[in-house]
Amino acid sequence: MSLSSPRRATNTATHHPLLLTSRRRNHLFIAQERSQGVWTTMSSTVGKVIRCKAAVAWEAGKPLVIEEVEVAPPQAMEVRVKIAVTALCHTDVYFWEAKGQTPVFPRIFGHEAAGIVESVGEGVTELKPGDHVLPVFTGECKECRHCKSEESNMCDLLRINTDRGVMLNDGKSRFSINGKPIYHFVGTSTFSEYSVIHVGCLAKINPAAPMDKVCILSCGVSTGLGATLNVAKPPKGSTVAIFGLGAVGLSAAEGARIAGASRIIGVDLNPKRFDEAKKFGVTEFVNPKDHHKPVQEVLAEMTDGGVDRSIECTGSVNAMISAFECVHDGWGVAVLVGVPNKDDAFKTHPMNFLNEKTLKGTFFGNYKPRTDLPNVVEMYMRKELELEKFITHEVCLSEINKAFDYMLKGESLRCIIRMDR
Repeated sequence: MSLSSPRRATNTATHHPLLLTSRRRNHLFIAQERSQGVWTTMSSTVGKVIRCKAAVAWEAGKPLVIEEVEVAPPQAMEVRVKIAVTALCHTDVYFWEAKGQTPVFPRIFGHEAAGIVESVGEGVTELKPGDHVLPVFTGECKECRHCKSEESNMCDLLRINTDRGVMLNDGKSRFSINGKPIYHFVGTSTFSEYSVIHVGCLAKINPAAPMDKVCILSCGVSTGLGATLNVAKPPKGSTVAIFGLGAVGLSAAEGARIAGASRIIGVDLNPKRFDEAKKFGVTEFVNPKDHHKPVQEVLAEMTDGGVDRSIECTGSVNAMISAFECVHDGWGVAVLVGVPNKDDAFKTHPMNFLNEKTLKGTFFGNYKPRTDLPNVVEMYMRKELELEKFITHEVCLSEINKAFDYMLKGESLRCIIRMDR
């Protein structure tokens, strides 16, 4: 979040390798790919402005409008992607409502998606037209200290920036309507039939993977799954508590199931979520409103002193404290995933740390987007990871406002949005 202006990029990394223009032009060629059963030839659009449909948010909280937008060709280290399918995440809704954030409008939202590379800008060598990709809201430049570290995925150049509405290369938007710029969202803007994305925010995936399933790996599912598998790392047979049974929490539960946890305890204030959670391996449920003592005490009594691992996925600071204090002394590990309010303060007694309880945080499940997401896709292809149960609704682009309604009413986990209907 180091670039502050949504309309003008404050580029502090002009000499970064991923922003340099290559001296030799990429060889452009005809690429024919089969997407959703339709063969498409993409060579005719290379280097040209593409006119296509996009769902544009003109104002905060107002229904999105399907417009014809102009999508400029990719510049240096950029890729133009034909979006095959996208999905609605709560983060899209949060910034669309613009309650407490910098409002950046008009804007094209969307960041969970899958698509096919249509063309590439100068300097792009890892991708070519026809490749299948997952756009990701955060990136991996592979050159900074974070990218070179095995312990971090927080890229200096391409870390998520929700205020910036332009491309890093020149501080301009690649979207426009009648010459008026339409701003990007977290570098992806997948509620458009075509989008221009920095190469470092695209994970190349197995072309055999069904895009209408793996598209949801671009954000929430990977965040929760990685929080469990990469950070909490529950041993087989362990007891795991999941705070919050939304899409991210259920992804964390899926991770616990894959890891072989013997007990997965779901904690949520909404009892309607309990039946759904059973599909993700949750074995027991606790509603804090049903008890007259702190939920961490309830969990400690249920588990002979505390759970082995806990993952907090709500953003409530009280849930964070409970998730930490409910783990067993000596070996218990709590992982914070939810994003708190900016003025929240985490308070617990220091003895909890001295008693060898461990508190960790995670960003995007500690996955490096370009390096690790292809492997997560392969987990699905090997049937180790189940994605179908996350997808509760499906609409076409012209019906995208229905997806917002489903989420605002709490009726959906993930609603996918098809571009080809």
